[in-house]
Amino acid sequence: KAAFTVQAFCYNIDSTTQLKECEGQKDPESFSLIFLTEDDVVSMAESTMTVDDIEGELAKIERIRDVLVRRESELRYMMDDIQLCREITRLKKELHKLVSIPDNDKSNEDRQKEEELLLQIHKLVETRDFLVDDVEFERLR
Repeated sequence: KAAFTVQAFCYNIDSTTQLKECEGQKDPESFSLIFLTEDDVVSMAESTMTVDDIEGELAKIERIRDVLVRRESELRYMMDDIQLCREITRLKKELHKLVSIPDNDKSNEDRQKEEELLLQIHKLVETRDFLVDDVEFERLR
C-alpha cells in the first residue's frame, strides 16, 4: 500500500480505496488516500495546485459570474424596453387611425376606443419610465 496527500477531494474507482483525515497535518483540508495503485484514483484538481491557486481561481470565477449576472440583467432590461416600445408603437398606429376619422363620423365606440388607447399608451410610457429609472439605478450601482 502507498499513501500520499492531495489538496482536493478525490473520488475512488476501486471500493478498496479509503479516504481519511491526515493526522498531524497543519492543513485541515488535506486528506490521505490509502489505495492499491495511483490508477485507482481520479482527482478533481491537479496535485500541483495549491490552496492559494484554487482560491485565486475561485475568486476569478466569482468576478466573471458577477459580470455575467449584470450583463444578463442589462439584456433583460433591453428586451423589456424593446417590447414596451413595440407595443407603444402598435397602439399609437391604432390611435392614429381613429384620430384621422373626423369627429362627426366617429361612433361612440370609436371615441371609447380612443380613450382606452390613450390610457394604455400612458400606462406603457409610465412603465417604460420606471424601467429606464431601474436601468440607471443598476448602472450606478
